[in-house]
Amino acid sequence: MDIHQCSICANGSEPCLQHVPLFQNLESDQIQEVQRLIRQIEVAPGAVLFREGDNADSLYLIRKGSLKLVRYGSDGSEYILDTLFPGDFYGGDQLFLSSVARETGVATEPLGICMIKAKELQHLILQKPAIALKTMTYLNAKLDQYRLQVEMLSTSDVQKRICMYLIERYRKTGSTSLHLTQDDIGSALHLTKETVNRKLSSLKEEGILRVEGKGKLLILDMAKLEAISFES
Repeated sequence: MDIHQCSICANGSEPCLQHVPLFQNLESDQIQEVQRLIRQIEVAPGAVLFREGDNADSLYLIRKGSLKLVRYGSDGSEYILDTLFPGDFYGGDQLFLSSVARETGVATEPLGICMIKAKELQHLILQKPAIALKTMTYLNAKLDQYRLQVEMLSTSDVQKRICMYLIERYRKTGSTSLHLTQDDIGSALHLTKETVNRKLSSLKEEGILRVEGKGKLLILDMAKLEAISFES
């Protein structure tokens, strides 16, 4: 894992933080102040960015790639709690508390991270309250996502559960081409790989999606997918 100062953010030539929901409504001078705090991290696929129990002393902004947040059962089973994409961040709920990471963060593909030390951001937030307000707004949206996850897991209809998950991934990525393995879906929804395989095959037969090689699904009929997700 390589850590270095981001040359783009350091000189302000490309205000990439304007594309991050947390900071996009800040003035250009405020953006530049935040950029000066950034350290850029490059993480290889499968590598761990942080582990459950590590000190939570930084804010991690996803610049490129994706980061899955997981917990592990006593038998070593992996449970995916969430997947973060460009524009998402991790650590905002721990900025003003001495805390530890509650999940393990694993890169699912080449991952680019902009890291800001919590103490440095705290100091800036005290000077720029607008950043704190944006943080609260973002965290409220994340709570809505977690409520949806609870709803998915409580749905007894497995086909409906999978469709709800695929739609949520579409909403987060903005793409009908989803980079997901059967293991990913099973871990997120607490289903066996065999069950996921069977249900995806059914959706494929109905013309709702297409499997394009290992780890890639293409949604072909969003209307049908939504119909299954919202049927009572």
